[in-house]
This record gives sequence, C-alpha cells and structure tokens, in this order.
Amino acid sequence: MRITLKLKPSTSEISLPLHYQSTVQGMLYHSMRSQYLSDFIHNKGYQKEKRTFKLFTFSRLLGKHELQIDKKQIVFYDEVTCHIGTAITEMGKELIDRFTNQTELELGNNRCLIQGIEVENKKVEREEVIIEMLSPITVYSTYSSLDGKRKTHYFQPLDPMFSQLVERNFVNKYEAAYHQKPLSRLIIEPLEVTRKDKVVTKFKDFYVTAWLGRYRLKSSPEYLTFLYNTGLGGRNSQGFGMFRIID
Repeated sequence: MRITLKLKPSTSEISLPLHYQSTVQGMLYHSMRSQYLSDFIHNKGYQKEKRTFKLFTFSRLLGKHELQIDKKQIVFYDEVTCHIGTAITEMGKELIDRFTNQTELELGNNRCLIQGIEVENKKVEREEVIIEMLSPITVYSTYSSLDGKRKTHYFQPLDPMFSQLVERNFVNKYEAAYHQKPLSRLIIEPLEVTRKDKVVTKFKDFYVTAWLGRYRLKSSPEYLTFLYNTGLGGRNSQGFGMFRIID
C-alpha cells in the first residue's frame, strides 16, 4: 500500500532539522491510533533470526524549500508531499483513518494542515522495471576492528557487493514477513548514478551513506510489488530505499 500525504504549514513555513528522517518517522508512529500496533512495529517488528524489519518506508519530503546550513535546518514553504509505503495492511488503514479524519498534525515543532491524501494499491505486472529513488538506498556491513570497535562499511552501487547485499536484504525481509523463502532472485543494476547522487545523512546518532539515482530491477511481479511497498536495501523505516517506477 502507498499513501501520498500532502501538508501545508499552519503559519508561513515548516522548519525541520537538516536530518529530519527521525521526525517524519516519529510522526508516522504517533499517527497510528492503535498503541499496540505502533509499539509492535517500533519495538519488535518482523524478525528473521537476529534481524528485524518494520516493513514500511517513506520518501524525502518534496516541496519548495530552503537549506539554512548555519541554523542546521531546512525550511519548507507552501505544500509538502510525503510518500509512505507499507506491506502492513493494518498500519496503512490506521494512517489513512488518521489523515482523513483529522485536519491537522504535528511534524516536529510544526503544526501542519492536512491538505489531502491519495491511496494506491499498485501491483507490479512486469518482471523488469526501471526505478528512480524517492529516498536514497543504503546497504552496509558491520564488523569489529582490531581495537574492538564496531565499524560500518557502506557500499556504493558499482561495487559488486552492492547488488548482493540488496538481494540478501530482500530475501531476509521477505522471509521475516511471510516465513518462506522467495522462489526467484532479485537483480538490481545501476543505470544512472553519479557522485551527485551520494547522500550522507544522520539518523539520530548515526551517519548513513546512501544513494539516489536510477536502477533496473528484475524479479517476479509479486516480489517487485513487495519491494514497492517496503523499500530496497536497509533502514527502510528510517526513510531509506523508497522508489517510484518510471518505466
């Protein structure tokens, strides 16, 4: 399920931290009326061995904006659009109910007017699609250095490990959701990715390296639909890995 949420500032602007993903994530959790569901997704999620998946994602905020680097904030003027995807039917219903029955919501320290929502239950019908990232994709491995410190290595799209880790993440995510292995592979191929597509952002206390750009995806329509709703790569529920299909 996909939800497109359109907001307007109740005053003249919406002011957010430069790294606002945790603010958007918090808004989504608080928008669910069921505290049980919100707590379940936030604290437990869907598990595959030691890995946990929340099975939702969201885009960057889209709209006219200004970066105020000295104040470490981004200011949006007029309408702001946020795309939200989830494979959890109840989460989608909760958000739709909240956004359609209320006229306002809080985003960080901003009171925003809900201008409208659009709901999409898209089924991908092809085995190959061209996509463009709406929020950057990230894959990584974590290891212990010789001094015992935990370190994270992020892979860029031209690294052969990138496609392997994206596929491995999909397999684990799908197994966590449905308790069975997917029957076909996922192939991802970078098509238009440049240095300008590299994004280094911060989620709470962690810096994350991720990539925008355009890619080719190949798999069964069922699995591409699943990824359309949940996102590619890691950290989906932190605002990474959402895409739109352009061809």
